[in-house]
Amino acid sequence: MIGRLLCVVTAIAALGFCSAVAVAAAPGVTHVTWHGNGLLTWERVEHRAIAPQTVHRLSIDLAPGHTKVIERGRAGVLEAYVRYTQRDGGPVHGTILASTVTRRPKARVIAEGIGGTPLTSFEAHGIARMAYMARSAMEMIATAYTAYCAGCDGMTAIGRRAGKGIVAVDPRVIPIGTRLYIPGYGLAVAGDTGGDIVGNRIDLGFDSQREAMLFGRRDVKVYRLP
Repeated sequence: MIGRLLCVVTAIAALGFCSAVAVAAAPGVTHVTWHGNGLLTWERVEHRAIAPQTVHRLSIDLAPGHTKVIERGRAGVLEAYVRYTQRDGGPVHGTILASTVTRRPKARVIAEGIGGTPLTSFEAHGIARMAYMARSAMEMIATAYTAYCAGCDGMTAIGRRAGKGIVAVDPRVIPIGTRLYIPGYGLAVAGDTGGDIVGNRIDLGFDSQREAMLFGRRDVKVYRLP
């Protein structure tokens, strides 16, 4: 019995030693320590990518719905000093002990067309308003409704009849009365609410059931107008 136990202990120790040797052989690994209680630790310097931010800019030189990449951007680099632990050959867990940004990411810039829309007139009011609109852009999930939908009485929260140009929003995200522009839909006013319209959801009003059905459900970008 004692002999079998010694064999098991020897086998486990050998497994830990082999694991330590394998880890030590990996590039960039330092401070490999076999603690003897089934715990193996090692440290390594790693370089990790930092995803660049995507910036959207409005352009009157492009038609609505068209986009153009102005700057492709570049990923940044994070240098991280990581300590890894593994017990009895199980899962490996890593903890970042220290990190520094060795190269900052460069933003990816995309132009979005508004040429030929009512928004074009805003260019005459200067860069400040255009910049405000770009900063206020929100990615949202849009659905469509009409004044004749089930459970609707035809009137909105602002006292106007539901239809094209009136959209339902979550007032905690977009205050009622806010003027909006939605590419592919046009100018609108946040004038209604809905039980299912929560968070990043918006319900676009249409004048006919056919228009609402054709629109369906899609991702849209919503701009707040100053």
